[in-house]
Formats: sequence, structure tokens, C-alpha cells
Amino acid sequence: MLQVWQVIDVLRGLSKDHRQVIVELFYRRLTVNEAAAVLGVPPGTVKSRSYYALHALRAALEERGVTGS
Repeated sequence: MLQVWQVIDVLRGLSKDHRQVIVELFYRRLTVNEAAAVLGVPPGTVKSRSYYALHALRAALEERGVTGS
């Protein structure tokens, strides 16, 4: 099981844009349109950033040998 400190550490390593999208969508549980309004970017940008942010997050966790199961 993932430890909170591991996820926080990996989130710190993401770019600012990627980290912001992850926080708005998954921690604050905003919709894409709500996150776009908060971040001041188009909804398509939020979708794109979330796609790449999740891939970067997964890759960073895998590098550390952390799995979600």
C-alpha cells in the first residue's frame, strides 16, 4: 500500500503545473472545468496536464519500487 509520505515526496518532484492539476482534480476533487477556472487555463490544458502528470507520477513511483496494490 502506498504511504502518504511517498506520494507527497513524488508530488514535490513534479513540475508546478502538473502538481497543481493533480491537487485540484484529485485532492480538492474539482471537475476539469472547475480546475480550469481555478488555474486560469482552458479545460483542454487541464486534461492534457493531468494525463502527463499521472504518467509522471506513476513513473516516479515505479522508480522507487512503489506499487498501488
